[in-house]
Amino acid sequence: MSTFRRIVISLAVLAAVSARLASAQPAPPAVTDAEFKCMASTSKAIGKFWNAKTKCVVRCLDKFWDGLVPESDCLAPYGGATAACVRDTVLFAKGAEDKMTIAIRKACDPTFKAGTDCPECYSGGNCSANSFAGDRTAEIENMVDSFVPGVFCERAGAFYPLEMRCQTTTAKRIAKYVGAAGKCYDKCTSIARKGLIPFGDCTPPASDAVTQACLAKATATAAYDIHHDCDPPPASPDNCGAPYPTGEEWTNLALVAVEGIVPSTYCAD
Repeated sequence: MSTFRRIVISLAVLAAVSARLASAQPAPPAVTDAEFKCMASTSKAIGKFWNAKTKCVVRCLDKFWDGLVPESDCLAPYGGATAACVRDTVLFAKGAEDKMTIAIRKACDPTFKAGTDCPECYSGGNCSANSFAGDRTAEIENMVDSFVPGVFCERAGAFYPLEMRCQTTTAKRIAKYVGAAGKCYDKCTSIARKGLIPFGDCTPPASDAVTQACLAKATATAAYDIHHDCDPPPASPDNCGAPYPTGEEWTNLALVAVEGIVPSTYCAD
């Protein structure tokens, strides 16, 4: 089975689980303003985390290709400086995981910051590090990790700088695209909460025309950048067991991830 196929299956399972957790109907008064603010902040934290962890991995692969670190440092469960970049085991504050968990707690956990409120659809209203905040971080981390072996499918065999650049660009553009697509859904849900459009228009795949245009623009930009650095050969990795996915294929997979995240982020109490 190709690495690309494994990513598809992994994301399909994660999306199905996420979609079963909740329906994207965070309407007032059932969902309070504080709870909705928590949801919006959680969505933003997800995008930032995906980008931050990608930077950890990219930095590691750059060092691996320079012969400075072993390949195992760059793959889950990670090692050396990359493990520290992902999770701070000293202060529990500076790693990508730590920052995401803290960001959720700051926006959602009243035991961490007064005046915040954790929605009941978030682990029964428990947004502590040992419950929703930590669990959500782990869930998104699994999604990021599912992409890494596929994006960086030619590690030891990437002899050409162009192949290295292609894989690095793909990783960075996927991370940026996840954040951009998430913002499209954030805006849609915010407008729906004001009563300007039905919440159903924001349920993935969005039927709202503005959101569709937002996603299309983000998709086109990301796909273009990937094509720019990966086409034609020898830029595209050729020892991955199958042709390296196109920019459109990578963005389609990233959108599956985003649309699997949305329903359980913007959920109903």
